Amino acid sequence: MGNRIDRRVDIGHVHLKVADLDRALGFYNGVLGFEIVQRYGKEAAFVSAGGYHHHIGLNTWESLGGSPPPRGTTGLYHFAIRYPDRATLGAALRRLEGAGIGLDGASDHGVSEALYLRDPDGNGLELYWDRPRDEWPRAADGSLQMHTRRLDLDTVRAAADEWAEPAPAGSPYAPMDDRVRHRLRDLRGRLLHLHKVLLDDTRATYELDRGRVTSNSSLLQLVIHDPWFAWLHALSELVVRIDQTVEHEAPATEADGVALIESVERLLTASETGDGFARRYYEALQRQPAVVLAHAAVRLALKDMK
Repeated sequence: MGNRIDRRVDIGHVHLKVADLDRALGFYNGVLGFEIVQRYGKEAAFVSAGGYHHHIGLNTWESLGGSPPPRGTTGLYHFAIRYPDRATLGAALRRLEGAGIGLDGASDHGVSEALYLRDPDGNGLELYWDRPRDEWPRAADGSLQMHTRRLDLDTVRAAADEWAEPAPAGSPYAPMDDRVRHRLRDLRGRLLHLHKVLLDDTRATYELDRGRVTSNSSLLQLVIHDPWFAWLHALSELVVRIDQTVEHEAPATEADGVALIESVERLLTASETGDGFARRYYEALQRQPAVVLAHAAVRLALKDMK
């Protein structure tokens, strides 16, 4: 193989810093039609085509309210989204035009036909389809001879008539309905109760080993900073994720609800031989009847949601 990269390697996903997550999703989900696979409140979202875990990640962790980088700086020039054929590229062009989004350019490269534009954060995009390999322009020695010529947009638009958009009915990426939100809120309440009894049990084991906790403020500092209580953070963080998902202004999907249920089930899998949360949770279940009852209540809610 030498110094050559394996032929099976490809580019899996791109992750973009954005200023406003809702605005970015309005473009990638609302205009281009990428499916929202998972969302973390106002901070991050993952979108994909065809059920892949994610093709594009969007986050505001370092860029909330920010502006595009000025000209003359290094960074992303553009990233490319490949469509399977001219018909689907034509459908994308029509969606862009219907949303009033202009192009920076459109080119026929011989090997491909490409549309160039920018997303709401100024990131460069290339939307393109590849011609079949046997149609790629080549020189006499067989080497590629790509070029840049004006792309006939009328031909691309006309090709869209050959494409029928898949029906969205039953899609896991449909907006979350109020029934699911209500059940997630009920699940959240049961998880909060479970967290309380686990905290009480963890405090009791701490006091047996380290001495009495004298006040609620002292307990709060221990919960935040002491390694003895650190294992409970995973549960509290999961409760926060549910809060962020069920907010009515959040564009949560059915897939978001499924992902949360799966996360709860994974987290609440106790293991005598495991480590971290799984082991500590097992020990609490063996030690404290209140934990067993709270665990059963959560499991009942999970069963009702399937």
